[in-house]
Amino acid sequence: MIVHILLGPPGSGKGTQAKRLVDNFSLVHLSTGDILRDAVSKGTEIGLRAKAIMAAGKLVDDDTVNGLVFARLQDETRNVLFDGYPRTLQQAEALGTFLSLQGIELGLVIDIDVPEEALENRVVKRRVCSNNACGAIYHLERKPSKIDGVCDACGSPLKHRADDTAEAFQSRMKEFYATFKPLQAFYHGGPSYRLVNGSGMPDDVFATVVKIFEERA
Repeated sequence: MIVHILLGPPGSGKGTQAKRLVDNFSLVHLSTGDILRDAVSKGTEIGLRAKAIMAAGKLVDDDTVNGLVFARLQDETRNVLFDGYPRTLQQAEALGTFLSLQGIELGLVIDIDVPEEALENRVVKRRVCSNNACGAIYHLERKPSKIDGVCDACGSPLKHRADDTAEAFQSRMKEFYATFKPLQAFYHGGPSYRLVNGSGMPDDVFATVVKIFEERA
């Protein structure tokens, strides 16, 4: 098994790139949210512990998150792409130790870099299909819908999410930088680390990332 990691700030396009990479290279797409929901639904010991933490209105701690992730990895045999994990230096260090002990290879760590001004524009002008089964994402400038406010794919109304405001974005970025800079420094300079300019159109960014994957192979 090989574990690849996508890093990047909110609005950098990690989710979009992750979905395309999964399809292109037959990877298993793992996010902490998906792993957490799966563990809670199955009623595993660590899943129930995480559920209790969330029920108390607290953030799930690094040790619990790591336990969820490691348990999931032990059930997997295919190559994995992490999107949104690790989020902290402690998680990255613990993941590195786990992979080493399990004999699992760390593949690529792709860091998608986008200037903050461009990120804010992407987030504030983002619109999302209100149909959860569809979930198509648009942008008022970069990718507008054919009919204003209507999803091209399913015809449902588009919505502006409550956390896609300038104020919410600045708050998220402040929190992001506090945890991301040490995480970035941990991977930077390592043989797995690749910094990618994510300012271009999604197709151009994807072409760059695909080239990195193909060169590694």
